[in-house]
Amino acid sequence: MAAMHPRRQVLGACGIKPDYGPLEIHRCTLKNGIHLVSTKPDGARMAACTILYQSGSRFEYDDQLGATHFLRTCSSAAGCAYSAFSKTRVLQQLGSYITVNSDRQSIAFTLRCPNPAFHDVKYYLLDIASRTCFIQHEIDLYKPQLKRDLQTVHPEVLVLDLVQKACWGGGLNNSVFCEEERIDSMSSTDLDVFSALHMRSDTCTVGSYGLPHDEVMAYAEMIEDKRDLPAKPRCYPPSFARGGFEYHDLGPDSDTWIAVAVPGCGNTDLHCLMTHNIIASACGTGNNSRGQHAEDRVPQPPLGGFATDLYTKFRAFNISYADTGVFGILVKTRSCNAASAALIAASFLKKLGQLTPDQICVGRQRIKLDIALQEEDCVSVSEGMALQAACCARLDNAYQTLSLLNNVTDQEVCATANCLASKCNKMAVAIVGDVQAVPHDRELLCAC
Repeated sequence: MAAMHPRRQVLGACGIKPDYGPLEIHRCTLKNGIHLVSTKPDGARMAACTILYQSGSRFEYDDQLGATHFLRTCSSAAGCAYSAFSKTRVLQQLGSYITVNSDRQSIAFTLRCPNPAFHDVKYYLLDIASRTCFIQHEIDLYKPQLKRDLQTVHPEVLVLDLVQKACWGGGLNNSVFCEEERIDSMSSTDLDVFSALHMRSDTCTVGSYGLPHDEVMAYAEMIEDKRDLPAKPRCYPPSFARGGFEYHDLGPDSDTWIAVAVPGCGNTDLHCLMTHNIIASACGTGNNSRGQHAEDRVPQPPLGGFATDLYTKFRAFNISYADTGVFGILVKTRSCNAASAALIAASFLKKLGQLTPDQICVGRQRIKLDIALQEEDCVSVSEGMALQAACCARLDNAYQTLSLLNNVTDQEVCATANCLASKCNKMAVAIVGDVQAVPHDRELLCAC
């Protein structure tokens, strides 16, 4: 989502018209098939540019499973034009860095740099994102790092990955992490084939923040024209709900994370997506993590009211992809409370349609507060605009977001909540921690 200046956001959330207009957003489609979205607010000192491909882990075939994990980890390796040492040295000297983020739907390469330095470092982003070159001996050097990464994944990240694996069969069943057994067998040829098939210009979108539109347009035209001709809409590997059970054991008496989820909605219908977000917010999405509330440990009701001690936390989550998504409840608790917490989460999800109008109103206000407190982060803005272009969505500023939020009626929220509750026969369960402390019978949890 395109961000606004904090002062402008707060004023808009308070219903006061600011003394200057919204950000000017430029959109266009280039001859190489790339969709471009850019903005340049006055006085922006930091710039960001994102090259995003709709080429996440759901597009990995059997012999390519784990390819996107390698692409994330090996982004600092030597490319076609620059060595790994050159990338690290020059970027650090100029106060810049490149991040690579991926999920089941997409992979995003983002350059953050001081505005004047973009001319000197922009080719490093092209070298990593577009002019891919995988050398086998360098890939082998990164394999021990990938194995270490698997051992240090935060349990909350892992349980959210596992619950999606449990929820779906087909393409969305593919994890964003490479299985340890497959790491040693991954070759540069596998990565070359994956990038040639899926990292094409017709699956690419570019977002930028703090840079002139003409400069970004000329930059995006440097991305090689690799696409299917005639142009075809992006085809997503089929997925189906399977209501599975996944787990990762951390040993007896360890802290335990539990996720229960049902199929949700995609992000192409913004109205439906906003309805699901209101429901998640009405359930309670955790503590406020920004501003003066950063140290506030008070849980958000109604889910927060089930916490029996300081070590137990409940929150709702809503994850969306192009055609579908996952809606569920996440619990973090001690081993001794894991069984009861899992039953509470599953029972709450089955009774989701019982949200009251007051709870829905509070959830709507929580989202408005998050919009008003959104910080001006050039990286998140750049990635958000690239994602909007990939989804064919348009939210230029906070006013449009608030308008979309207000257009969702309480009746629509209740109907959607009842629809989610009716899917509990397809409920997926994932556990990370003391697996023995939670009932292994999925039917027992779903029948609570």
